Amino acid sequence: MANYYYLIAGLADVQLDADKLPYSIGAFREEVVPQLTAEDRKLIGLALADYDNRNLLALLKKEKAGEELMPDESMQTGICSIDQLAGVIESVRNGESDGNDAPKYMYSFVREYLNDSWHDSAAFVGDRLSQLFYGYALESGNEFVRNWFRFNLDLNNIQVAITARKHGLQVQNLIIGDGEVADALRSSGAKDWGLSQSIDYLDRLMRIQEIDDLSAREREVDMIKWNWLEDNTFFHFFTVEKLFAFVVRLDIVDRWLRLDKDKGQELFRSLIGSLKGEVEIPGEFM
Repeated sequence: MANYYYLIAGLADVQLDADKLPYSIGAFREEVVPQLTAEDRKLIGLALADYDNRNLLALLKKEKAGEELMPDESMQTGICSIDQLAGVIESVRNGESDGNDAPKYMYSFVREYLNDSWHDSAAFVGDRLSQLFYGYALESGNEFVRNWFRFNLDLNNIQVAITARKHGLQVQNLIIGDGEVADALRSSGAKDWGLSQSIDYLDRLMRIQEIDDLSAREREVDMIKWNWLEDNTFFHFFTVEKLFAFVVRLDIVDRWLRLDKDKGQELFRSLIGSLKGEVEIPGEFM
């Protein structure tokens, strides 16, 4: 396993800027990712997959409309370039084999999108891409990364189930993926779906869903994610897991800076503060 002593120690030297995030997702992608091993680059790509997935959907809309598969101002790239994503669409359209380093789930999704009629439903399109992505991410060879995406899948599904129950909707077809939590949400009629003993954040999440202010609710959910990352990287010092957590939290901060400057700055201080407390190399690595 690769260790990134100086790289991770250097991340803690980022200084706070009053107007914007000094260390952007783009800077991380361009400056940090090339220094990683090929295997670790793929793991970081999973952390930034939301950008790539949104861009893939945007390009498919362009393809459907007969437009040139070119980037526009709304696209912020993750790990895959726009050319890579366009190459996925063109390869599938031409019946060619998977031709570049884009994740395999993208090829599967594009094949379904181009060959089936279900993409007339915009909501189903996003759900299907998420379903394929989670299936791919949950097969990662990295235990921390698998656990992160299992946590996210379960958390998102619980939120969906809470909302569906509140509005009297059938939840079975709204839950993505499988596993203990997904199965319980689909089948249990218990108030807590029988999950209180296994999901330690369930009570908090149920209280959060009662908050009327959508911004406040979203921030509380982000803090559950933030705390999970802090708890689960405690024994990861200078490995890719620490970088993975950093870029996920950086993305959270970036989003809040765009939505709410004060909340974003508060999160950024917490992010940098936590890193500054973690850069001393433990004795076992000396």
